[in-house]
Amino acid sequence: MTARPTVDRLLGLGDERHRPASAIIGVRIGSKTQVEAGGWAVLPGPGTAGVPMTRELGLDLASVTKVASTTTLAMCLVAQGLLDLDAPARHYLPQFRDDVTVVQLLTHTAGLQPWWPLYCEPGDRDSALLRAQTLPLATAPGTTWKYSDLGLILAGLIIERITTLSQAEAFRKLIAEPLSLNASYGPIPTEQAATSADSDAYEFQMIATGRPYPVPFTTSAYDGWRDRSLRGEVNDGNAAHALAGVAGHAGLFSTVDDLLQLGAAVRDGDLFGREVLARFATPTTVQPEQAVGFRRMQILTAQGPLTLLHHGGFTGTYFAIGLERPVVIAGGAMRLYGTLGRTPSEGADGIVPGAEIHAALLDGAVQLLDQDDPGPATASEER
Repeated sequence: MTARPTVDRLLGLGDERHRPASAIIGVRIGSKTQVEAGGWAVLPGPGTAGVPMTRELGLDLASVTKVASTTTLAMCLVAQGLLDLDAPARHYLPQFRDDVTVVQLLTHTAGLQPWWPLYCEPGDRDSALLRAQTLPLATAPGTTWKYSDLGLILAGLIIERITTLSQAEAFRKLIAEPLSLNASYGPIPTEQAATSADSDAYEFQMIATGRPYPVPFTTSAYDGWRDRSLRGEVNDGNAAHALAGVAGHAGLFSTVDDLLQLGAAVRDGDLFGREVLARFATPTTVQPEQAVGFRRMQILTAQGPLTLLHHGGFTGTYFAIGLERPVVIAGGAMRLYGTLGRTPSEGADGIVPGAEIHAALLDGAVQLLDQDDPGPATASEER
């Protein structure tokens, strides 16, 4: 059995106007992998034949950055005794005045605002990070689960303070180089990336409509809206416009093969002991489906239940690590490319929900897992 039907299913999601331009799935079981890609990294158009999607192209991981970079770096620092998950965040960030712990930042239980367009307020990266520390809390810490980019932005800042490196450099030195990965923060050369979005239309519409998060800004508060295809530059607005492309919640680019290798290293304890993974895999009391950094779920396979530590990304990406078996799943479909308005004001209605992409990709992965073999181990597949 191959993964091709899953790629075709991903490319067929949505209606004719809103189908993802490209799709890719990768499954690793033990040392064997299967990766299948389809669609267009650059759509054909006037004067261009287009660029087919291949496994060699990097994806804008969006929120998968939260686990592939920030959570994994936190694991490394915990293993080295440099980071205490239960310490108050202000121990590392003195300007963060609220009574919030590091683990609450990583588990979305810190009571932070769910979203805030930091780029709508004047200043540079440092001032945006200061603003993230001083925004009023939405709820009391430790009482509710509310998904928020701000928690991982601040966790990334803690990593920078501990390592005295930018998060991009910390990722390179502590993760990419030891594992021989090409994954990195952007921008990356356009020829090495799949296009992730048509424009800034989605975030423009979020501010224009106040949905799903009301914020006290209009679209005129920011004058750098992008009206071009985004290839090799991060899609997320806070990462791109406020944080110079390097952040704890978004900004990492990676091929699926590199994600599979990273997932195997995290699971096997290559960067830190398995006891560290067990700590990060522990569900929170407030939200049992939330572990530290990762989301947590259980799927049924022919070999029995399998617990996954997983996370999705807004661009359509997905990453999961199996706990009971040596399984890693990665991939996605670029749902914001070929589907949005070409200018921000044209709107972003009708795109395929990320949850549909993640469900289709996971369903295809389970079918491969049920075979207990992702396919013949050829030279091109063993990476």
